[in-house]
Amino acid sequence: EEFETEIPDEEAEKITTVQLAIDYINQNL
Repeated sequence: EEFETEIPDEEAEKITTVQLAIDYINQNL
């Protein structure tokens, strides 16, 4: 995935956390 603008660390951390949650949910369905 390409982003035209850099993502601030705080926002990137939130995105990563959300992605991890999604992955966790998908793996445990």
